[in-house]
This record gives sequence, structure tokens and C-alpha cells, in this order.
Amino acid sequence: MVELRYSSSLGARASSSPMKRDEDASPLIHGSTHDDDHRHHFSRDRDRPFCSFLSDDPRVFSPLNSKISLILISIFVIVGLISAFSIFNRLNAPYLCKKDGIVLHCPHVKEAPSLWENPVSATTSWKPCAERRDDGISDLPPENETNGYIFIHAEGGLNQQRIAICNAVAVAKIMNATLILPVLKQDQIWKDQTKFEDIFDVDHFIDYLKNDVRIVRDIPEWFTDKSELFTSIRRTVKNIPKYAPAQFYIDNVLPRIKEKKIMALKPFVDRLGYDNVPLEINRLRCRVNYHALKFLPEIEEMSDLLVSRMRNRTGISNPFMALHLRFEKGMVGLSFCDFVGTRDEKDRMAEYRKKEWPRRYKNGSHLWQLALQKRKEGRCPLEPEEVAVILRAMGYPKETQIYVASGQVYGGQNRIAPLKNMFPSLVTKEELATKEELDGFRKHVTSLAALDFLVCLKSDVFVMTHGGNFAKLIIGARRYMGHRHKSIKPDKGLMSKSFGDPYMGWATFVEDVVVTHQTRTGLPEETFPNYDLWENPLTPCASLSTFLLFTAVIINIGDILVEFQSLLVSSQPERASFPPRGWNSYDSFCWVVSEVDFLRSAEIISHRLKPYGYEYAVIDYLWYRRDVPGASTDSRGFDVIDEWGRLIPDPVRWPSSKGGRGFTEISKKVHGMGLKFGIHIMRGLSTQAYDANTPILDTTKGGAYEESGRRWRAKDIGIKERTCAWMPHGFMSVNTKLGAGRAFLRSLYEQYAEWGVDFVKHDCVFGDDLDVDEITFVSEVLQKLDRPMLYSLSPGTSASPAIAKDISGLVNMYRVTGDDWDTWGDVAAHFDVARDFAAANKIGAKGLLGRSWPDLDMLPLGRLTDPGSNRGPYRMCNLNLDEQKTQMTLWAMVRSPLMFGGDVRKLDDTTYSLITNPFILEINSFSTNNKEFPYVTGTKGSIHKTMAHSQRSRKCLKEVASRTQFLGLTSCNNPKVNGWVVESLDDLDQICWKENLRSHKPLCLYKRKPLLASDEQLIYNQGELHLLASDGMEFCLDASSRQKRTSKELKSSSFSPCRSDANQMWELNNNGSLISSYSGLCATVNSIDANVGNSGVRSWIATGRKGEIYVALFNLNSVKTVISVKTSEMAKVLPGRNFNGTSCHGREVWSGKDFGKIEDLISMEVEVHGCALFVLNCP
Repeated sequence: MVELRYSSSLGARASSSPMKRDEDASPLIHGSTHDDDHRHHFSRDRDRPFCSFLSDDPRVFSPLNSKISLILISIFVIVGLISAFSIFNRLNAPYLCKKDGIVLHCPHVKEAPSLWENPVSATTSWKPCAERRDDGISDLPPENETNGYIFIHAEGGLNQQRIAICNAVAVAKIMNATLILPVLKQDQIWKDQTKFEDIFDVDHFIDYLKNDVRIVRDIPEWFTDKSELFTSIRRTVKNIPKYAPAQFYIDNVLPRIKEKKIMALKPFVDRLGYDNVPLEINRLRCRVNYHALKFLPEIEEMSDLLVSRMRNRTGISNPFMALHLRFEKGMVGLSFCDFVGTRDEKDRMAEYRKKEWPRRYKNGSHLWQLALQKRKEGRCPLEPEEVAVILRAMGYPKETQIYVASGQVYGGQNRIAPLKNMFPSLVTKEELATKEELDGFRKHVTSLAALDFLVCLKSDVFVMTHGGNFAKLIIGARRYMGHRHKSIKPDKGLMSKSFGDPYMGWATFVEDVVVTHQTRTGLPEETFPNYDLWENPLTPCASLSTFLLFTAVIINIGDILVEFQSLLVSSQPERASFPPRGWNSYDSFCWVVSEVDFLRSAEIISHRLKPYGYEYAVIDYLWYRRDVPGASTDSRGFDVIDEWGRLIPDPVRWPSSKGGRGFTEISKKVHGMGLKFGIHIMRGLSTQAYDANTPILDTTKGGAYEESGRRWRAKDIGIKERTCAWMPHGFMSVNTKLGAGRAFLRSLYEQYAEWGVDFVKHDCVFGDDLDVDEITFVSEVLQKLDRPMLYSLSPGTSASPAIAKDISGLVNMYRVTGDDWDTWGDVAAHFDVARDFAAANKIGAKGLLGRSWPDLDMLPLGRLTDPGSNRGPYRMCNLNLDEQKTQMTLWAMVRSPLMFGGDVRKLDDTTYSLITNPFILEINSFSTNNKEFPYVTGTKGSIHKTMAHSQRSRKCLKEVASRTQFLGLTSCNNPKVNGWVVESLDDLDQICWKENLRSHKPLCLYKRKPLLASDEQLIYNQGELHLLASDGMEFCLDASSRQKRTSKELKSSSFSPCRSDANQMWELNNNGSLISSYSGLCATVNSIDANVGNSGVRSWIATGRKGEIYVALFNLNSVKTVISVKTSEMAKVLPGRNFNGTSCHGREVWSGKDFGKIEDLISMEVEVHGCALFVLNCP
């Protein structure tokens, strides 16, 4: 009886010399031989005393010698005991599996309930998205416009040939070339002369791809010298590097194809990269692999028969495992690993390697250490008996039905016998099918390989033992189909270490195997640079509604353990599953940020903020404006545009953009840091493009847009009367009702996608500047792009839930206030609007291919600049620490996107701790039931007064305030907008608001028809008019302010010199509504308390994902205030929770104070403009 075990130190295969006999080099170590060596660890010379100082010679005896003798004897006794204990442990070391001849004996393992399926398969959803388009529309140019023909030899085995075919189709698409049906080339290993039509369905292949690539069966007849292909240098492209980018083919191969019209590409193994080609090209490769390359019907039918027989071998329906056992002689030789065998076997393998790979073999002296290193690193194929032990440790019982896909196993039946003895129900296709059934497939080796491929693909569990194209294509295909079945990829490095540990018992080994392989079962994995498309088709070829991103971020603060693990993260169809988080350049650089500043900031974000979920790095507005004297935020003529009127980065500030590269290089660097890249964009068309009257690009044709027999230009689509109100010299609306207008907008966002943009912040289209038509069309364009792009709107001056109703489903985040800067007035102004959007259930509502989030604007913390300035960061935030905590807490409770605006290059510790506070981030990402909590009281004074008067009405702090009227805008679907009437006064007409006046006088405006210059065309409806503040004054009512407003600025009527633009045009309907021609919104008159939002107390409440309750108390007063809430009243806003007669354990976040048991009242004195944030755990 022997034990399956490697040597304790170097491994059993790591003997000092390869010339030692098999007993020394085998993992099957005889316990008796090894133990006998330890029983005689100390040798003694019987001809001399044990120690000289124990001699009978009196000359050496003395009291000193006596003491020394006792000390030495004690030391010897201790050493002897330690040695004996070590020897005992060696004699009784736990074993893995014992081997008796060819039979392995492993302890029993209880069968796990999830042996045959992925444990999370029921909670994940993966939808393939590489199928042929159903519309049947082809984007191929006419046949006579093809750039030429390409021809390849698909070399290697079946699966290497399959990859080459997929790449050939993709390369043909990249170069707009016609593909000649690939030839499956015979090689020295496979020695097979199978043709394409002998293995694949040619008709299906050509038909399925007819809308993507033009494919012909043979070389065109006009090319007479067919032998010239692959033999003539003039007709062969041989310099294609491995994993070449798409651009290489366009720059180097396409010109030769255009010149010669037909070219062969040689060699063509792995000649196209993965992450350096467009997403749609990778998706096309998946379309070829998973849909177009279909085996012949007879192969499919035979594989189905084999699968059926595997499932019914026990007489009832049973699951089965497919094992890809890679232990052929060629694989063993090529691996240069050492395996168990006799000296004769090792000598013959050495000669085989020397013959087949002489350059690697050399004299063979270096191979022993190489073999040892490869085994430690897990780069050696698993031996059959090792596979048996691993499968038993996983819990697979003796009765497991196993289909073996393998060539001739090196070592024959003796090598595979231990595996078959442990799992007797192990069969091959030759044992499942009769000789007659397989005879039709034997003439083509690839046909037999195809049978193995299909049976493995359809198995319940697939297990690979070594890498290769076969295994990775199987795993990739099973992932593409939805990862419902397990695809086990053993961790050979860990297994090698476990086999080599002489003290590891069976129970520990089983635990290691099970734990290690829980996430190695074919579940989705995030792609990474140079990822293998064939093994992991996640990003380009499949759409996941959810997949598990396993993290191990554990934050332990006091008594609260916040675990960020098994987070459900959205993929392409589920965008913005959580409030987006990142950094924006505006608050620290305004518009003058440069490439150096931005990339340095992104690098710091990647290292310091990305671990906390800050993943977006966004360049704010005017990245296209030249930073020269005279240029400002609303200057004209300083922008850089391309020939199509599209804005491109200023090459001085963004030098990597030269040569038409745009932001491509910057996005690559940002992506390389693990971040996502965003930019700010304005509405419609730039005035500079309008003035230059640039042509419009038609991206579907690659040239100027033509319709109705003429070319369209910027002046045909720009609406100069609808310039952006607060940047009238910069941008104007585009007429989206025109095909040319839509083509222009489409060209913008397709260009952003080509640049690698992940986030767009669309400005001057929402709030007072609402442009529903442009938002709607842009949203449609973004849905059709191959690149996921988060869609954000800005700013949100006068935004309301009524206005957001029509657009929230079209975007992923949208601003709901004016610009937020570092003043207390701006912070306080967010409380009312946040309350309204929460009450309207807009937090995390349905959005563009995911969710949408009301955005309270960037966080102006840390080192900042000033709004509208031409300088970078130079000052610190004006908010005090309490005010900053209030802002962070409100943003978290509202679940607003967290976009930090400060200068990260000089990020101070205080600011860093605020924006990375674990409780704030937990609430922001995962809380629910977020809303204002109205049952709050406040008392100005000491804590003692607070407790005495805690039952007071919440009105105790309400101050008498004067009320003021202001003109606002809202959706015309709101019935409250129908309050305008016409009144005649002498010879003048007035339009007056008569609804909800209370004690106020009617608000009236004088009306008149627009006065247009003689050279202007009347583009308005006849009913449109100007509204003046008073008779005789040339100041007209603006729908949107001529200057950007901050959050604290109360929306009041804005008048400016009368102009002939839509911002001052109004139309009175018969139903009493007054509509703005600029935004399509309707005017209302509202009255509010003058100091509402700037004083008083507020409270917000939310629930955590573990049942905890978050309560935030805000003091908006200018004095310290004791704020109180009763826990019993929380049930009024948290359905299903009952707090009567229960107590909660409370802790306040910002102070760190543990309040212990809270019976009914939460009360705390809060600093001026400060807040308190409680975490309550209630039964």
C-alpha cells in the first residue's frame, strides 16, 4: 500500500538527479522506506563513550564538570523529545489517497447539492447578443465596391482552424473585402485533409453572414493563376504581427489589397487582437463562432445520439460529466514536465523531446529545474490519477457518468487505470457507439474531434485538465449560452502545492479543493486588457442584466460591520444600477484644465478614490476652446471644430488629440487606470459651425449628408433664435425634425463612442433650457451604440418632478438645481427640491437602459476655483466642516450621484475622510425608502430644555415670514398652469395671472407682437408675442436667465433688452396657459416664504440592506438647535415596521457616540448648519 503524495519540500518529482529510479521520483511514496530513515536519524560510534565528560577518568571530573554535564544532559533530553515528537508525526502523517496497485482508495466525501449546476445560475441572467440582426438590412456596399479579395489557410487542429475562420471574417469586415472560403490546411500533427465543406455547413455559413461580409466559395474566375497564391511574395502578406489591432490591417494590408485585388494572408494564426479592435468586430467574431459555424447535420445528429446515451446509461435520466483529458504523448512531450514513470519511459521521452524540439532540449541538463518550476506554477497537465483525486475531493461519487474526450493517453491503460477504477462509469465515444456508426467519421480526424466538441458542449459538467483551444472554446460557448452548467477549470498551481504538502490531511485537502473551485466553474468574469475573447465573450457578445462581482471590502468601525460583498452590478442593459460616482474637473479648473492636469488627476483617482467606487473621470465644458487672450466662457470664434462642424479638443491643451485622434489616447490611458472616461457637451450646434456653414456628416455613408438633391449644411439645421440662454454666443438648438439635423447629432455621439467615451454630461437642455426633442433623439442614438455610455443632463435650474416626468426615463442622471458652489445658501437650497423628487418616487426610477437618478450637482469640497474663471484651483472650500458634513449627508440620504469636484492633486485628509466615509457610501449605494421625515421637532437651547419640551409641535420653530411671488416654469401637462388671462387697459393689453393670489395683487405683463428687423424672416406662429415689464420699456421677459444661476438664487422674473429669439417668445393658449417658445414649458406664478429652506430643522430617513434604519437630523438655523424625533413615529413612513414597545440601539456617525438603548426619543444638539446621522438597529 502506498500513498498519493509529493515530497514535502521539492515535490516527489524534484529528486536531486533525473537519473534516480522511479521509486524516488514518484508521488506514490512508500511510507516504510521513508520512516525507517527517520528511526535511525542519529548514528553513533560504538567504540567510544557517548561524551568525553562522562568518562571514568578521574582527571576530568570536578564540580564544574558536574554542572556542565547536567546542563548538557538536559539539552540532549529536550532535543531527543522534540525529535521523537517529529518522528511520531511523520509516522502518523494524514494521507490523501492510498494506492494499491492500480486502485486508488480515497476517503468518502459527502455529495454536495450543487455538483451539477452553478450555485448562482438561478440568480443570474445572461442574454446572448451576437445573433444575426432580424431586420435583414445589410450594411455591405455594392459588390462592385469591394476593396478586393482575401484568402487564408486555417492551420492546426479543428479548434485552431475555427478561431482562424472567425478572425478571417472579422478582417474582411474591417477592410471591406470579400472573403474566399478558407481552406483547412493539413499540418504535421493532425495529418488531416478535411475540407471546409466536409465539416461545416457552407450554405448556412455564407447565408448567416450575408449582411455582414461577402463570402464566395472559390477564387474568382478572372484570377487564372491560382497557384500564385501562397507561393508568390507579390500575392502574400506575411508581416502581420500576432494579435494585430484593426488599424494595422487598414494601414498596412488594405493598400496592398486595393492594389492587387486579391491577396493571401500568411500565416494567420492569432493575427487579430481582442481589446484593440472595435466592439462590433468582436461581436461579429462571436456571431461567426456561435451562430454561423455550424457542423454538418450528420455530425450534429451523431453527437445528440452520444449525449442521449450518456444521459441514459443508468436506465434512468442521469447527468453526466465530460472530461477533456489532455495527456497525449505530444502534450506530455511539449510540456517538458516530469511525470511518474519508469527509467525506460523517461529515457524514451527524453529522446522524443530531443528529436521533436531540439532547440528547447539542447543537452537536457537544464530541464529538471524547468520541470520543477512549471509544476509549481501549475503549468503541467494533470495526470489521470490526480484528476481522480480532485474529482473525488469535489464530492463526485463513484457512480458519476464520465465521457472522456481525449487522444491516445500516454502510458496506455496502465496510466488511466487509477481514474477508471475510482470512476468505473468512464467511457469514450468508441465505447458508446458501434464501429459501424463511427466508420463514416473516421476518414476525417476533425469529424471525430467535432463529436467530442459537441458532447462536451452539451454535458452537465465540463472539466478540463490543461489549457488549449478546445477547452477555452467550450468554456466560452457555455458562458455565452448562459453559464447554467458548470465548466470546471482546476487550479493546477494550488493542487500541486496541496499534493506536495506531506502534512495535509484529507479533510484539509477537500476544503482547499472545494473553496478554491467555487469561482472556477465558468461563471462570468470581467474582461481585462488582452483578454481572450474565445474563453470570455462577456463584454462584446453577451448582455448581462446582472452578474456577481465578488468583492471583499469589509469596513469595521466600532460595532458596525459593513460588508461590500456579492454586489449586484449592472452590465450593458442595466446602466447606472447605483448612483454614479466619480470626479469632474469644473469646480477645480473651470474650463482651463489641460491634458497633463487631467491625467495626473485621473491617476490619483485611480489609486485613492476608485477603491471607494469613484470610477468616472470627467472633463467639463469648453475642452474645445483655445485658451488665448479674449477667450472666455461665452466668447465666440475661439473653438476648434473639424470639417463637419463637430467640436474637437484644443490641440494645445490636449496635444494627444492631434492628427484627428480626439480623446482616443486619453480614454485609453484612463481605461488603463481602471476608470471610465467622461466629457461635457453642449446643446445642438456651435455658433462657430453655424457661422462657417460647415457640411453635415452622414455616418452611414461616410460623406456629406444629401437629401432632396442637395447637400445640407449647418445653417440648414441650426435654429439661431434658440441659442443657449446663458451662452448665446456658443450654441444653438438643432432642428431634429430634419434628417440632416438628426444626422448631425448622430455623428457627434458616434464620434464620442469612437473616442472611448463612457459618460456624457449634456448641458443647456434641461430645466429652464428644456429641449425634449434633442434629449429624446440623443437617448435613441445612445441606445443603438455598441459602446455603453451613461447619459447625464445639466443644469437643472427650476427643475421639478413634473418637468422630469418626460425625460427621466431617457437618461441616467439629471441635475435638479442650478450650479452648487461652496456657500451655505447653495447647500440649503437643495432640501426642498430633494424632498419633492423623493416624494415623486424619482430616486432610482427607470432610466436609459437602466435607472435614472436626480443629481444634486458636484461636491465643491477641498481645493477649488471660482465659477466662470479662467484659472485653476487656488483656494479652499468656503463651507465649514459642519456644513460640509451636512452636504455629504444630504447627498447620501437622497442617493444623489457623488461627483467630487475638488482638486485631487492636493486632497487634504479632512476632505478625503468625508468623501470616503463608509457609512455615507453605504447609504448612497444601497439604502431604500429614502424620504424626508416630517415628524421632527427642534428647540433652540440646551439639551435639558430639549428633553423637557420634546413633545412640542414641529411648528415651534416656524418663523413668521413674508411671502414673495416669482415666475416659474413647469410642464404644460400640469393643470395648475392655466391661470393666465388677457385684460385690456386703454389701448394696451396685459396678460395677468389670477390663480391662487391669496393677498397678492395680480402679476401682469404687457404684451406686444415681436418687432423684427427687415432682413429677418418670421419663423414664429402668429400668436407668439413679447412680454414687457411695463409699457414703454424695451425689456422683455426671458424664459431662461441670461446668466447661469447657482442653487441658492431664487427663480425670479428675468428681463433683458428685447431680442428676436425664442427665449423671449411666448404664446397664450385659449385654456389660459402661457407657453415658452424656447423650452416648451408653461409659466406659473408661485409664492413662497422668503426664508424657507434657509432656516428651521429637517430630517431624512432611509432603511439599510440589513434592516438598519438611518435617520439624519439637519439644523438649518443660525444657532445651535436640539433636534428630536420619536422612534414610534418612524412607522408612519416605513410601511411594515412596528416600533411600539420596542427599543433600538443607536450610534451617531459623525461624533462616533454610542447612544446605546433608545426607548422612544432620538435627541441631539446639532451645531449651526450641522447635522447628526444615526444608525439604528431595531428588532
